[in-house]
Parts: sequence; C-alpha cells; structure tokens
Amino acid sequence: MEHKEVVFLLLLFLKSVPPEQTPVAQDCYHGNGQGYRGTSSTTVTGRKCQSWSSMIPHRHQKTPESYPNAGLTMNYCRNPDADKSPWCYTTDPRVRWEFCNLKKCSETSEQVANAPAAPQAPSVENPPEADCMLGIGKGYRGKKATTVAGVPCQEWAAQEPHRHGIFTPETNPRAGLEKNYCRNPDGDVNGPWCYTTNPRKLFDYCDIPQCESSFDCGKPKVEPKKCPARVVGGCVATPHSWPWQVSLRRRSREHFCGGTLISPEWVLTAAHCLDSILGPSFYTVILGAHYEMAREASVQEIPVSRLFLEPSRADIALLKLSSPAVITDEVIPACLPSPNYVVADKTVCYITGWGETQGTFGVGRLKEARLPVIENKVCNRYEYLNGRVKSTELCAGDLAGGTDSCQGDSGGPLVCFEKDKYILQGVTSWGLGCARPNKPGVYVRVSTYVPWIEETMRRY
Repeated sequence: MEHKEVVFLLLLFLKSVPPEQTPVAQDCYHGNGQGYRGTSSTTVTGRKCQSWSSMIPHRHQKTPESYPNAGLTMNYCRNPDADKSPWCYTTDPRVRWEFCNLKKCSETSEQVANAPAAPQAPSVENPPEADCMLGIGKGYRGKKATTVAGVPCQEWAAQEPHRHGIFTPETNPRAGLEKNYCRNPDGDVNGPWCYTTNPRKLFDYCDIPQCESSFDCGKPKVEPKKCPARVVGGCVATPHSWPWQVSLRRRSREHFCGGTLISPEWVLTAAHCLDSILGPSFYTVILGAHYEMAREASVQEIPVSRLFLEPSRADIALLKLSSPAVITDEVIPACLPSPNYVVADKTVCYITGWGETQGTFGVGRLKEARLPVIENKVCNRYEYLNGRVKSTELCAGDLAGGTDSCQGDSGGPLVCFEKDKYILQGVTSWGLGCARPNKPGVYVRVSTYVPWIEETMRRY
C-alpha cells in the first residue's frame, strides 16, 4: 500500500474518533458551556452556588456520581443538561437554580477547535433551508459551505482533493449531502462538518449558530396538577399538561397502549405492546389528545412507518412516524435522561395514561398520578417483588396499594421533574396484578437504553 493511502486511511480513522480534550480552566464559555471547567460559582443575580454533592437547601439529581463526565466539582458553574449556558443550584432556599454570571468566549476558529467536547441530547430535524442548527445539527439543511477557518468545503460527491467513500450522496441518501454544504451525516457531537478543499486538511467543522428553538423538551405549556396518587386512584389531568403522552392504536382505532413522544418523528413505547406479526402499517399514534375518543381540534393522528425492538429483547421499542409531529402547545416531546442515569430512591415521579381505572373516577380522560421511586434493593425484597426486578428496570409506587398503572397504560411514560423540565425515566412495563399492596409497578429504565435510542434515531 502506498504511503499516501496509509495516511489517508489514518485521517479517516481520526475523523471517526473525537480528539482527546483536556478541560481548561477559563472565565468564559464556548457554545452552550457544556465544556466549561472554570471556577465561577456565582449566579447572574449574585447568589452563591450550592455544591453539586449537597442536597441542602435543594434536593436534586445532578450529582457527580450521576454525571461523572460533567465536571460537577465543588459548587462551580456547569451545564450537565445541555441548557443554553452554565448554571447552578443556589444556596437561597427560595430560588432553586439560576444561570451563572459568565460571558461567552470570543468564538475564533482556534477556540472553537479547542473547546472541550461534551455529549448532547439527540438532535431534532431543522426547518428546511435553515441557516442555523438544532442540537448537534444532524438535520441541518442550510447552505453554509465554509469551515470555521473560512476554507471552502469539498463537494460530497467529489473525490478531489480528498478521496473518500464513507460519506457520499450514494452511501448516505438521507443525510442531505448536496453540493458542498456543511452536514453532520455521522452524528458528530461537535456539529456539522465537511471535507475541505485544502489538500493538507481532510475535514473541519463549520461555524453554524444554534437556532432559537420553537420548543423545549419536557416543558409543558400547561402546568400539571401533580396530584398525590397513581393512575387507578389518581386524578384526571389538566388537559394538555402532559403534551408528550401518546395513544397507540391499531386499525380498530381503539386505544390499547401508551407511548411517549421524544422527538417530532419518534415515539418510545413498550415492546410487549407490539405484535411481532403485524407490520408498522397496522399502527397509528394519537398526539395532543385529552379524551380517549381523541376528537379535539388539537389532535394529530400520524401513521407509524418503522418499528424497532430493542435488540436484547428488553420491553422497550421505538416507533418512527411517517411524518414529523407538528410541535404545538399541546404536542411537545419529553426529554431523554443521560445514559445510565440512576433515579434516586424516593424521587417523586409521575405516570399518565388512559388505562383501566377499576371503577375510579375519570374513565375516558387522561389520568395522572404521583408516585415515589423505590430503589431496586428494596423492591426485590421477598415481601415485595422477590428478586424479579432487573437492573435495567426500576420500581415506583405506593406500597400501601390502591393506586397503580394498569392495563392500557403499558408503554406510557414515567417522568421525573428535574431542575425545570420533565425527563422520561421509565416506560410502563409490568406488575403483579394492579394496585395490590406491596406490589409496585415496574418500568423499563430508559437511561439504560439511551445509546440504542440515539443510535437508532441517527441511523434512520
């Protein structure tokens, strides 16, 4: 093999492996500040930050153990959840959290190249022809065609000055590899990039700003009731206060399972809700409904185009919609958790659904219920679920019984409020009976499957 071919293959390998980053203390932040590792610990209003490892005055889940790569040191400002800039919980009992008193760094090309990288939430599709990107820009379809250094991009279909065969319009027909426009076909966490017309530099990133997002995941426009019970004995939800709730229907058009909208084109549900014999054309999702009859003007009915069962046979599945949902006040995705995040014992979470109410009030309308998470060690005791709960599952419920998720709630969301948004931590899966004492419900632990979810969404 000729020397130049060896060099080229090495460069291709380097493109697929993000460069090692060394956190650098700084008094300003790049991008949204996920890589900020400075020592600022004061908010925009002058309040002192609470230590990330402390639960006083505010109990929270953003701990160094749960976010080991987020740099949650002492009480320094950080951005573990990919918010718009670094923030912290405050030491003021009256103010839970605030953004920090930090300025954005000057975005020179050298600073952009050296800014510490950090994982981001899955991207959503950008508006067609947008000159800005959402998330990591996998859906960017704008016409930017120069790198951060101002070098023109090489056309994706061209093989000069750089020969490549991995990212071409033929090999990636859905990636929008038109002309020499900046794109992100491989889901690079640093955003859109291109092969360059500089013979000495294989590729570089593009300087594309973030769009002003038209929605925030996990933030309903209508405040939920947060009633102190569960679905069987819970309460009727305030209409559209859980805007990610999905009703899964077959051709009979009757509700049979729940689901959760996690991006405009994707729904998460339980694998046992899907019939292995039936193809995706047999399923439709209903969004924006409060009544099970789903006749409101806010309702969107969208056919399913693809079904993806989790490969290790966990009770979790992804549905790709035939067309993106329109994000409105009544239809908003829930947020995904960080990979492998473990919800703390006694964390208060919420479940919703149109399932069996066993004669309690509210049949035909969306019900909600509040319930605490029970750590697996306790849930697996002999008197409770006797070792049946896997590490990839979590328990939640009232051990006194009387309230529970039941038939028809399967596949629906268990969301937990953190900081300022609701995060999807569980998919309703199974239980021993319904609302029985000492038999809490069991939910698939979504954080375990975030890598699979994100990879599936990127590939398809």
